[in-house]
Amino acid sequence: MHLDRRRRIGAVAAATLLAGLFSVPAGHSAEKPHRIVENLDRGLVAVPSGEGTFLSWRLLGTEYARYGDAIAFNVYEDGRRLNRAPVTRSTTYQDNTPGAGTGTYAVRAIVGGREQRPSPAALDFAQGYAEIPLAAADGYTVQHAWPGDLDGDGRYELVVSRLAQTRDRPDLLEAYTLTGERLWRVDLGPGSYTQVGGNGANDPAPAAISGSTAIGGYRNDDNVTVHDLDGDGRAEVLVHTADGTTFADGAKVTAASPANQFVSVIDGATGTERTRQPVPDDFVTDGPSGGHFGIAHLDGAHPSLVTKLVTRVGARRGAFRILFQTWDFNGTDLTRRWKYVVPADSGATSFHQIRTVDVDQDGTDEIADGNYVVNSDGTLRYVVDGAGHGDRFHIADLDPDRPGLEGFAIQQAELGVVPKFPWYYYDADTGERLVTGRHPADWENDTDIDVGRGSTGDIDPHHPGYEYWTSTADVTAPGAGVYNVRDGKVSTTTPSVNFRIWWDGDKASELLDHTHVEKWDPATETSAKIFEPAGVVSGPRNATPFYGDLLGDWREEILAETADHTALRLYTTTEPTRTRLYTLAQNPEYRLGWTVRGYLQSTYTDYYLGTETRRVPKPTITLPEGAVSHDDHA
Repeated sequence: MHLDRRRRIGAVAAATLLAGLFSVPAGHSAEKPHRIVENLDRGLVAVPSGEGTFLSWRLLGTEYARYGDAIAFNVYEDGRRLNRAPVTRSTTYQDNTPGAGTGTYAVRAIVGGREQRPSPAALDFAQGYAEIPLAAADGYTVQHAWPGDLDGDGRYELVVSRLAQTRDRPDLLEAYTLTGERLWRVDLGPGSYTQVGGNGANDPAPAAISGSTAIGGYRNDDNVTVHDLDGDGRAEVLVHTADGTTFADGAKVTAASPANQFVSVIDGATGTERTRQPVPDDFVTDGPSGGHFGIAHLDGAHPSLVTKLVTRVGARRGAFRILFQTWDFNGTDLTRRWKYVVPADSGATSFHQIRTVDVDQDGTDEIADGNYVVNSDGTLRYVVDGAGHGDRFHIADLDPDRPGLEGFAIQQAELGVVPKFPWYYYDADTGERLVTGRHPADWENDTDIDVGRGSTGDIDPHHPGYEYWTSTADVTAPGAGVYNVRDGKVSTTTPSVNFRIWWDGDKASELLDHTHVEKWDPATETSAKIFEPAGVVSGPRNATPFYGDLLGDWREEILAETADHTALRLYTTTEPTRTRLYTLAQNPEYRLGWTVRGYLQSTYTDYYLGTETRRVPKPTITLPEGAVSHDDHA
């Protein structure tokens, strides 16, 4: 089902009208609304490297939107300038002066020939990483982490979920600063480990965060997210709660039945509840529902909460029932924007993670859930013809020579039905399949087929655009190997298939699996490890709690838990680069990718970022109304 032309025109007209309410930086068109982004600081980090100290900092999206490339930087240690000429081609600097790393580093932006105020002092990575000690919780392990600026100072804090390894104690939500201070703890109550399915319909929840188990045990749920919804500069924490949930101040949720569940807004700085609303009870007869939380800019400007409920009818592998509800928070009240129950006969089927992304690039976000997309107004946009359930899918500008965004998804057998194809590459705006994988002949009647992983990334610079591949082990199978979006099959072997990461100095993708980073060599069709930290472990799905551009320049950090489960460690690259990009954290699609955890997947920008990238488009973004920028010169 495609969005018809009249609806497209109406959406663009509405977006254009809304855009008029916001100031438009020089060089921008007024065709899209300016979406509100976080007011981040410079994100400076200092890491021992080589003979001295490696420094890395942010070029902000807000300043790139305003000034483009007409901005440079000076680097200081204890007030003494280190660079001879202004730094213009990177947002990194290697300090090899005698005594490097013993002082306090700062950077100053240079705009129009004038030096701005100094940045906050660098975050210290003296051990090669930032250590974040975890509060005592015997027998618990960290599952997920959500970044958010909880106190409004321009630096991210982390909200983490901690799960009892024996699943007989409540899940915990905790908040920490990047310097290791614990801010608060919320006990998610007995529903987080006792509500593990209804009528035998849902999977148990060994890897779910509460709220998810509190409303049912779909094992890849999250039902937590972190974002500033009311525009006051401080992020809220949104979570499903139930009877017995205890907030940081000791206040408890009381309800007559475990079936009574809520969406709670938690103050990000204190861990106390600000307000709550009941969860829709449409699926209560099918037992507890699982699902996902995320954030979308449904009006193009302001962030809204997206909640997805999903259950399975009858048996464990019964048909999916799916409901979306979206919410707005104004600082006091949490109000419903719209509710949408996906039609049972539509062909839409739940995947293990949603994505919120502007698939038609009109400025407003849609909600993608594997083989279908829901529009920003709560209507069905399309269902991919012939596609069924799968675990992972990806949406990005995979082909820079093709207009718009593309997607790549994998499939598995469901309800005793063998999928018509194991994977598909498609148009993210319309759902049209562009390339379709083929099954080996001996899979045609295999009801246990499960293509468990699929990934995309620009791993071969000899071919334009991204490559995509799956975890299919049989290299003789028609769908095995690495494919390029333009050139078809380019390798008969495959690299690791967990996550794509930007780590070294080039714009191509590296690969993150467990806690190590690999580089694919297309000449030898093999991978080599280029980063492997000691003393840390991955969790379920061979994933770490988080990876992404938390600080420093545009490349991504890795957050991993120590093997003894007593601390988190944050690692950042020290590879030099001559590529300068605005921070990925202020790119719309990329930042929204952090707001959904679930069955973790790679995060992407909404512009093509790969080997052929020469200049990236300016983002259409703005700070919250009345915000004083942390970048000194907005």
